[in-house]
Amino acid sequence: MQKKKLKNLPQLSAAKYKYVSSQNIIDTDQKYIEELERIAEDYTDYFNWSAWEWHSKLIPEITRLKLENRKLQVELKMIKKFLEEAQRKTNRDFSE
Repeated sequence: MQKKKLKNLPQLSAAKYKYVSSQNIIDTDQKYIEELERIAEDYTDYFNWSAWEWHSKLIPEITRLKLENRKLQVELKMIKKFLEEAQRKTNRDFSE
């Protein structure tokens, strides 16, 4: 079954050009190019901001939390070892 191609459909939106998210009237090719450049610049700014956010805030925080986790695991291991030794020496249950 072949699909019929519809020609000369009425334009449903007022925008003549694709990818325009601005409320400004874009009626010439030059304005359209400027709008696309603005959109690309916005995406670049967002990318730079998110990269800065990762490198200056999130990565150091993740590193700090990993170090804290290692220290707590070592402390927990020492406490368990101490409790096992105390339980062996006293024959009491310290699980409470």
